[in-house]
Amino acid sequence: MKKALLVLGLVTSLAFSQEEEIIVKTPLTKKLSDMNVSIGVISIGELKTNFPRSYQLLVKHHGEPTKYDTHHLAVSLWKKEGENIVYISDYKVEAEVRSPLLRSSLKPLNKYKHQHGDNYGNWFQMLDKGLYSINIHIEDKSGKKKLINFDYLNQ
Repeated sequence: MKKALLVLGLVTSLAFSQEEEIIVKTPLTKKLSDMNVSIGVISIGELKTNFPRSYQLLVKHHGEPTKYDTHHLAVSLWKKEGENIVYISDYKVEAEVRSPLLRSSLKPLNKYKHQHGDNYGNWFQMLDKGLYSINIHIEDKSGKKKLINFDYLNQ
């Protein structure tokens, strides 16, 4: 796999064995001492229009989005071992999405499979245009917690 590309189990790479693999550049990634954390955000409208099968798979894992939800947030925990990317799936993950108007929503992220491993995700309301603060809360089995912050510009 090319270094510049990472298959993120976001919408387009929800490909189970019967679906075609689509590789997308990871929008945002932060490197921690023991793993990398990548996030991807896509509007529900774009999902339904351009990736209807992926949308249906996300509904299967997260349930139907509410009438206020506008986007899907996907989080991938991974590390590189040699030339391989290994997805990490034994954590409890939550996301807090804070809008440019300082409205905030904290939700647990549901684990879901894609062809290379597990990802985490959920539906969020991101109707406002501008800079969002996305805090990813990661907790391991021993209760040790990490907090990673991303800025995301919704245009």
